Amino acid sequence: MKIFKYIIIAFASMIALASCEKHDLGYDCEQVDASENALVYFYRMIPEAASTATRAYRVEIDGQPMWQGTSAYLSQFDYVPAQGRHYILTPGTHTLKLFLSHEDTEPYYNQEFTVKAGMQDVVITNLNAAPLVLDNNAEYPHDVTAHTAESFYLRFVNIMYEDENFTIPDYKLQYYYQDPTDLEWYPASDPVGFGEVSSWTRIHIDQFAEQRSGQSGTGSSREWADNRVGHSVTSGSCTIYYKMKRIEADGTESWMTYNRKGGAEGSDVEYKDYWTAYVGRHQTHFMRGMRVSPSGSGTGNTAAWISQMGKY
Repeated sequence: MKIFKYIIIAFASMIALASCEKHDLGYDCEQVDASENALVYFYRMIPEAASTATRAYRVEIDGQPMWQGTSAYLSQFDYVPAQGRHYILTPGTHTLKLFLSHEDTEPYYNQEFTVKAGMQDVVITNLNAAPLVLDNNAEYPHDVTAHTAESFYLRFVNIMYEDENFTIPDYKLQYYYQDPTDLEWYPASDPVGFGEVSSWTRIHIDQFAEQRSGQSGTGSSREWADNRVGHSVTSGSCTIYYKMKRIEADGTESWMTYNRKGGAEGSDVEYKDYWTAYVGRHQTHFMRGMRVSPSGSGTGNTAAWISQMGKY
């Protein structure tokens, strides 16, 4: 019986020693060298009336589908793949096709684009034009200590057309934000022309901002979710207001206006909007659509407005 006891103890010791051995965890992936490959996001930013009929259920690069299955699709003001992932392409020219269904043989969109090594955004803004290829500004800035709990980073992308003829504006846009503490307006970007991306700007936020006249508003269905009517905000976030200046070639500046009535006189409205900012995040604001858009149904999807992407 004593011998049997020692055998059990020895066996248990062997199991304990085995469980303490070092085991390397492996992942089924490959290391990608960004200096030799293009790491790409694809954005669909076409100013057109939103409809389930225009969803792209099949998207191909050089004849290869970008995803498997039949339920996924690329809709208006959307992007693929999910943040933190990229499509890997060889530097050079590629063909991008969008199909409205898996059975279609004629693409809804068919254009070529050229990428270089590094991280880039390929942005579709016009069904009849090649997509824009933008620098992703991949060197994301960050704060380790001093400003971590009171700021976030923002970059601004100008892809706004002048009108329904897809006229490219000859002026630049400069994004501005209202500081939640002193309510003054400060530049949130450098001036950028059509198809250009600003550098990253660190923006101060105040997650405990009090109700102030500059932050208040009426008629908003989002009142309960932010601090504009005196409600306490979610920890780590704050509502920030934005406007932008139109900068002409001769340097003349004015607050940008938009027109949703096809250019009708007296229908210009000064642009102003708000978004929730989150501590430590990096967010991209795309100014898309048409500054002077047609009136009628679907106006909100063709008009000039911001789409926020990349909350991480």
